[in-house]
Amino acid sequence: MTPALLDICDREGILVIDENRLTGINTEHQRLLANMIKRDRNHPSIILWSDGNEEWGIENTIQGTRIAAAMREYTRLLDPTRPSTIANAGGTEMIKGLDVVGFNYIVQNDVDNRKKANPSWKIVGTEETTGCGTRGVYFNSPQQPGRMVSMNRDTTHHHIENVIERGWKFYAERPWAAGLFYWTGFDYRGEPNPLSYPATDSEFGILDYCGFWKDEAWYLKSWWTDEPTLHIFPHWNLKGHEGEEIELWAYSNCDEVELTVNGKRLGRQPMPKNGHLKWKAVYQPGKVVATGYKNGKRILTETIETTKPAYKIALKADRSAMTADGRDVAIVTVEIQDQKGRVVPDACQMLTMHLDGDARILGAGNGDPSYNGEDHPKSQHCREFSIPAFNGLAQFIIQSGHVPSTITLSCTSEKLKTGKLRIDTF
Repeated sequence: MTPALLDICDREGILVIDENRLTGINTEHQRLLANMIKRDRNHPSIILWSDGNEEWGIENTIQGTRIAAAMREYTRLLDPTRPSTIANAGGTEMIKGLDVVGFNYIVQNDVDNRKKANPSWKIVGTEETTGCGTRGVYFNSPQQPGRMVSMNRDTTHHHIENVIERGWKFYAERPWAAGLFYWTGFDYRGEPNPLSYPATDSEFGILDYCGFWKDEAWYLKSWWTDEPTLHIFPHWNLKGHEGEEIELWAYSNCDEVELTVNGKRLGRQPMPKNGHLKWKAVYQPGKVVATGYKNGKRILTETIETTKPAYKIALKADRSAMTADGRDVAIVTVEIQDQKGRVVPDACQMLTMHLDGDARILGAGNGDPSYNGEDHPKSQHCREFSIPAFNGLAQFIIQSGHVPSTITLSCTSEKLKTGKLRIDTF
């Protein structure tokens, strides 16, 4: 990872495994490992060095054990203050040569019995699945190639409902394990498993590649923070599914959640620790209301409604001012809203961003794993760029110039009211 990312982790208190790419003990392997450790060892966010990841060819051999032990000792020479690991995909030999045993996926590793046989082992979940899926997609359809329903709601994946929950529950219930890391935080380009073209993204992220939240992010917010949280899904713009039975889910850290669909109460359920809730209802356009209770008192209400048609564009920036140094950037989120200001969760209109002032459009995205159009301008001084929205959202990155000015942004789409925004540079 880049030093800039490690700086952010230092600042925000995010714990890091800093991982080496190639596992081996020849001169080149040692050089790469040494470069990483020498560059990064003064970052306090790093709690563990990883000398490699999923080395299938040596995980079940005595040579693998010796290589792991040699790399462990070399890592200690460069930094004696932190332990090291290698993320193990399922082998039984190489892990014998590690400071900390890293397990990639409990479905591939018999973690409980290995700990029982080796009570002195220090263990961490170096990878668990978040629940691969596309933001805002709740039905698999031939009309949506390259997009998929989250495997959290698809029990064909190891016959497990909610795989993100499975991983966290496993490690939360075992005090002898240090915790887990999820694969991955963001969707990323390449490796579009289990999808194929036109998908070009892996969809294992908790967030899509623009950083827009998937439902699974709310699961982690519920159980990894103390902030009262209540999230229900799917959205209620399910045109074409009228009369069908729909399963509604809730992620929450409330004690109990009650659900009402189109005025009909579906019941109040206790929330299991580190779990989720679900109800079934017949879909008709209207309104879904969830009410969260703590100690018997109502503390949260979450409402999702069938929106009106797309009417306007709203722009929201992560900052109101930038430094005029030719380097600073602002992230501008585009929302397609109805007349009441509600995001239309199935809107995918083409958007064109126009910019006036000393700045440029650096790039754009929408989080759609099957979008294969351009996502950054060819011109170094681009002031107009187009990209389709995906499920109500899109994103533009704006970079400042060198002359202090007021940047004016306007985003247009056919038949929609234009969105406007100003950003000052100093």
